[in-house]
Amino acid sequence: KNGVLNYGEIIIPGKTEKEVFFSSYICHPSLANNEISGPSLLTFLADYIKKIKNRRYTYRIIFVPETIGSVTYLSKNYKKMKKNIRYGFNLSCVGDERAYSFIPSRNKNTLSDKVSLNILSKKKIIFKEYSWNSRGSDERQYCSPGIDLPVCSVLRSKFGEYKEYHTSLDKLGTVVTAKGLSQSFDLYTE
Repeated sequence: KNGVLNYGEIIIPGKTEKEVFFSSYICHPSLANNEISGPSLLTFLADYIKKIKNRRYTYRIIFVPETIGSVTYLSKNYKKMKKNIRYGFNLSCVGDERAYSFIPSRNKNTLSDKVSLNILSKKKIIFKEYSWNSRGSDERQYCSPGIDLPVCSVLRSKFGEYKEYHTSLDKLGTVVTAKGLSQSFDLYTE
């Protein structure tokens, strides 16, 4: 059946068509860390990126419903994404103050993986590294066999790994804090 799937896209041009890609999902608006923290952080990152003078890279920023949104977006944009994306990050669960988490790309050796691990190390951040087999968000679509985009995830508490996950307890002020979001913003701007 023909239909419509709405999503948000921001393209911030740089000197080159080579891209830095950011994605977050917009399908569980009642969940603060699992849902709202990613789009919130990504909105502030977009504003920050727009203010960078003489940007080298073009930035592709999308807000999609999880899974079906990323699959739909890939079906329409994959060839250009495969050609141009050099770095990619899926933002989810970035608002709490608990431990950091890292989910590498499927290949574990992309520029995104390297820069993420370098920044975590440089900032002396203790984090838990998961294998790509422990994925569960849109990184699975972006890194799936045959797609293989250089996308990883740097999170705080990983989805499914904190007690408030997918419950009414995943709220602003209890799980997501201004300090947690600010720390994630600082990490991503680095």
